[in-house]
Amino acid sequence: MEFTAISNQVLVLFILLVIGFILRKFDLMNDELNKGLSNLIIYVTLPALIITSMNYEFSQDKLNNSIKLLIIGFFIYIFMILLSLLYTKIFHIEEPQRGVYQFLIIFANVGFMGYPIVEVIFGKIGVFYAAIYNLWFNIILWTLGIILINPKHDKNINFKNLINPGTVSLLIGFIIFIFSIKLPQPIYVSLDRLGASTTPMAMLVVGSLLGDAKIGEIFTNKHLIITTLIRLIIIPAILIMGLSLFKLPDVVKGIPVVIGSMPAAANMAIFARKFNSDYRLASQGVFFTTLVSIGTIPLVIFMLLNF
Repeated sequence: MEFTAISNQVLVLFILLVIGFILRKFDLMNDELNKGLSNLIIYVTLPALIITSMNYEFSQDKLNNSIKLLIIGFFIYIFMILLSLLYTKIFHIEEPQRGVYQFLIIFANVGFMGYPIVEVIFGKIGVFYAAIYNLWFNIILWTLGIILINPKHDKNINFKNLINPGTVSLLIGFIIFIFSIKLPQPIYVSLDRLGASTTPMAMLVVGSLLGDAKIGEIFTNKHLIITTLIRLIIIPAILIMGLSLFKLPDVVKGIPVVIGSMPAAANMAIFARKFNSDYRLASQGVFFTTLVSIGTIPLVIFMLLNF
């Protein structure tokens, strides 16, 4: 797909986001509706999107690419965890802000923005590979992520959290792929239409979150500005340069870069509110990284296509 076509598709997502922002300003979307839609996306439409995207006949090539992405993802998440530790040590950031900033660096918005943009660039097969790559996201989010965002956590990992919509839908989808299971037409069409609603709903929710954020303190918070640059520019630039050293299929190189260029995960604001962490900073982080990403995502895609 040409860069112009990609830019137009990203613009469509931006327009949906602006609509969500306007709806929030006119109070047509509120916290209760956002919570309901977020749950609907997380527990219904996104799993449906993942399952239908993996409804392919088994092939050794797809399996090999999946294994490569899992290996690449493992090292990328190790790198981002170490980078987040180094950042908070250098700037002497203490709890509860330390966990919020680490969360900002490690966890990108793979669900509400990552999958829609991957589908725009690579099509359904891109969602297939993104779901495989995001296995690490789901594992680390529900273990280390909860520890980081909850200052009063006992620091023991609860492995029951690994049973979540992301991992369950990936497991179902992977079984369908490995055994080349052909879903009955009525089931496939139902899931496909549910999955197709993920993108517009997700963009409306993100836009509504932006409309609810207080932005006055953001532009005087140097730590947030630096963290945003790391999340949106430095990490994807390092990934582009690092992955270009290896002979990889375009989609295997592209998935980590595109996912790595996404803004902070919206889960952060939800978790921060739930665990009584610094919810204001978390919301500002989601707002600011999402706002800036409108300009940086096309730039990263341009770099990816031309490096």
